[in-house]
Amino acid sequence: MSSSRGPRQNRILAALAPVDYTRLLPFLELVPLQAGHIIHEPGFPIRYLYFPTTCIVARRYELGNGTFTQIGTIGNEGLTGISVLLGAETSRVRKVVQSAGNAYRINASLLKREFDLGGDCQNLLLRFAQALIVADQGF
Repeated sequence: MSSSRGPRQNRILAALAPVDYTRLLPFLELVPLQAGHIIHEPGFPIRYLYFPTTCIVARRYELGNGTFTQIGTIGNEGLTGISVLLGAETSRVRKVVQSAGNAYRINASLLKREFDLGGDCQNLLLRFAQALIVADQGF
C-alpha cells in the first residue's frame, strides 16, 4: 500500500517546510480506508486527524430527523478534524470515507502541539480551515 510519494501525496504535508515535515513524519501512520468507514462521529472525541492521499472523505451534517446533508468533501488537499486545532474536542460533522483509498493519520494532540508552535505549519493549516469556512458559506 505504499507509494513512491508517501505522505507527500497529501498537499498539506507536501507544502510543509522540510523541518516541520521531518518532525511530523515519524508520527504519520498509513491507513487503508474502505468506503463507508466513519472517521469522526458527531459528539465523540477526535483522537486522530487524517491526511487523505488517495481516499475521499465526505463531511455530513446530521439533521434532526435522522437524515443528513453532505456539506463537502476532503481529498488529498486537506485534513479531517481541523476543528481540534482550533480548540474543539469533538466534531459537529460526521466524516465518512466516500471513496476508498489511503490516508495518513496522526494523533490529534500531537498535531495540536505542532500547530500551537505557530509558524509555517500553523499558517498552512489556518489557510485550509479558512477554505473550509468559505466553502461552508457557499462562496
